[in-house]
Amino acid sequence: MADSTATRRTIAWAVAALTAGVLLVYLLWIGWLSTMATEGDVPPVSSIPLPAGSEVIGEELSCSSGGCTAVIEVLPPDGMSPAELAAALGAAPRLEIPGNLLDPRTINVRASAGEETLTLLADYFSHQYTP
Repeated sequence: MADSTATRRTIAWAVAALTAGVLLVYLLWIGWLSTMATEGDVPPVSSIPLPAGSEVIGEELSCSSGGCTAVIEVLPPDGMSPAELAAALGAAPRLEIPGNLLDPRTINVRASAGEETLTLLADYFSHQYTP
């Protein structure tokens, strides 16, 4: 009986140590994202939920004082106008994509409809939209 109690206690300590280790690594990662993130960080295009048939035809980085923005040109699917694509994305006037477990930063997306394409501006630093 003493042997099985010692085994259980050892397993419990091992699980607790492993959990603490994983939590420490995660907290260090979040701290690194918070302190080492630069103004040049921009979200990847793949983080924007474009509908099937949409085509990214251009992507560039636009930087100014205070941060950088990913400028993404999107060709809407057949039968959809750029304004309809912006509405379908929820980016008219602004879409906020919540972060995930690995990168908890919120992605801010603004849309500007042109004649044939939709221009999306994506960044991590924009303030909450207030109409």
